[in-house]
Amino acid sequence: MDSLLDYLDQIEDILDASKSVPFSNKISVEKERVYDVMNEIRLNLPNEIRTAQRIIEDHDKIMADARSKAASILKEAEEEAKLLTNDHEIFRRAAEQATETIEETKKNARDMRLNAMDYADEILEKTENMVKEAMENIDEQFKLVNNYFTQTIDVLYENRQSLRGR
Repeated sequence: MDSLLDYLDQIEDILDASKSVPFSNKISVEKERVYDVMNEIRLNLPNEIRTAQRIIEDHDKIMADARSKAASILKEAEEEAKLLTNDHEIFRRAAEQATETIEETKKNARDMRLNAMDYADEILEKTENMVKEAMENIDEQFKLVNNYFTQTIDVLYENRQSLRGR
């Protein structure tokens, strides 16, 4: 995918290669070439959106892995506790250890979830800023191109009027 700057360079090359209009500081531009570049920009914008979607999916996978790991640790703790039920003191210690393990697992799972959410939020914020910047740049370039075409039409109209003696 070409970067937005590459597309801007292409538009600049089109403008630089355009013929100048006699007796003015204006140029004549091939409209289709500019539209082709603008269409390329539009076609390549959704990549940032796909990147954001992948980030969300990665977040969901991290959360699912954390839940799975927590469930596995809890299951192991329960199995260990069952093995130690033969003796009351062993059972009591096992119950304490299982409770500690469960609490630690819950804390770890909570921490992992919060870290994953912070990471996903950070990536989403960066992607949001990139998309906003791309939209602003495209909007600015569209305004420049639109202004240029408006000026060109005005010059053409004035030249036609001059030719007709009006």
